[in-house]
Amino acid sequence: MSLEITSKGFESNEELLKFIRDNIDTHNQEMLHKLGESIVAEARSNLQNNTNINSGNLLSSIIILEEGDDYIIVGTREDYAGYIEYGRGPVRPLKEGGWLHWIDKSGKDVFAKFANATEPSPFMEPAVIRVSKDFPELYVSETESMLNKV
Repeated sequence: MSLEITSKGFESNEELLKFIRDNIDTHNQEMLHKLGESIVAEARSNLQNNTNINSGNLLSSIIILEEGDDYIIVGTREDYAGYIEYGRGPVRPLKEGGWLHWIDKSGKDVFAKFANATEPSPFMEPAVIRVSKDFPELYVSETESMLNKV
């Protein structure tokens, strides 16, 4: 008695594995970039719904700050962004008997001995949470789409 076994299909599996090996890093970088763009868009949308907006400088400053092979940094370089995101405590003059000075939304000079605390109006953290929640599904569908092209 003799038995002959013939294998078929291994070549196409090898091609698929080679394709994955050759393209996965680029695919992951593209997906991170899409994640960053989505976070930027969501954070800008959150900020537009915020009643503290004065000039739009903060809104336009929300960008992808840095991208690496396996990371992305999204945010803003505006110093006051943290005060909007996290709020701040009360403010008093540096010198005893001094005055605080700022310009209000209508452009008027304001002088005061004390400024109340401001409540947080988060825009970045909710964006990261919402977009990151949907990212696994997006990654799977984009990866399946990429693999179906092979």
